[in-house]
Amino acid sequence: MKKKIKFGILGLGRVVENRVFEVFKNELRNSKVVSVFDKNRKKNLKFAKLFDLKKNDTLRDFLNVDTNYIYIATESGNHAKDILKCFKANKNVIVEKPPTLKINQLIQLNKIAKRKRLKFYVIYQNRMNNSVEYLKKKINNKFIKNIIFVNLKLLWCRKQSYYNDWHGKWLYDGGVIAQQGIHYIDLLCYFFGEPSQCVSIISNKSNKLQAEDTHLGLIKFKNGVVCQVSLTTALRPIDFQATIEVFQKEKQTKLHGLCCNKIDIIKYNFNKKKDAKLSRQYSENVPTGYGLSHRKVFQNIINYELKKNSIKPLSAIETLSTLKLIQMMYKSSEKKSWVNFKDKNLNSKLGNK
Repeated sequence: MKKKIKFGILGLGRVVENRVFEVFKNELRNSKVVSVFDKNRKKNLKFAKLFDLKKNDTLRDFLNVDTNYIYIATESGNHAKDILKCFKANKNVIVEKPPTLKINQLIQLNKIAKRKRLKFYVIYQNRMNNSVEYLKKKINNKFIKNIIFVNLKLLWCRKQSYYNDWHGKWLYDGGVIAQQGIHYIDLLCYFFGEPSQCVSIISNKSNKLQAEDTHLGLIKFKNGVVCQVSLTTALRPIDFQATIEVFQKEKQTKLHGLCCNKIDIIKYNFNKKKDAKLSRQYSENVPTGYGLSHRKVFQNIINYELKKNSIKPLSAIETLSTLKLIQMMYKSSEKKSWVNFKDKNLNSKLGNK
């Protein structure tokens, strides 16, 4: 009988409801969900039934179940304490982005994981989009030198009801850059490395929340790449697109679709000709902004655990630059000035009451 990797799911909110349940139930090989828990009793009962499991009445009951990994999908502001509880129970962790809201939390949790020899992975699923993987392989020093500038646009919709619970609050979530835009800020760091400085302004155009529904800024990376950033959840009535455009001297590489799930390469000739074959090969249609790559992330972790054909999963500490950049952008909006990556104190309101 083939070995199955056993998962516990902590937190049963939007991402589980809209994507991850389907992944675990119908899309993965060699895996089994053996335990679920949410502090919301209705959700707890609902998903225990859906996975055909015994309901856990407490977090302690949940953690007492034998698992290979705990997947954490609780409120972003609760990630740090939930990860710590899992580590204390000697559990390996896979956490939804962001791994933590505060920089020092991620650093300290990584130290604990290393000391206890526990695995500590994070999910930024768009890194495994076909379009993203193609572009990542093409980026080298010559590619970087030919970049004129980069443009990131996130044009999504979140109605006021979305912000009526924990979303949009500094303690638990932040605004568009920390909750939705972080996926694409992470791709910028994945493509272009460590940032050097940034400046940004925030506002609320359609919603009432502590943080922002619209975030505009500039990011400069250490290798000289400069990116314009325009992020909003103020559009109505639906999500429109998430786009990263890389403008070079002779061509434009454009990741687009709901979650950078499509790619076009357009040359600056009179016909503005694009490579249709490449677009077809590396683009995919997705039903929602969650995309389809959660399956790839989880299957890769399973295969890695079973020593099958796989790549090393993304450790949470590898995304430290992403978290620092999010904090930098907020810090800039508070100071109304440029913020440098080397500054000693990059902490903003994010993660605080």
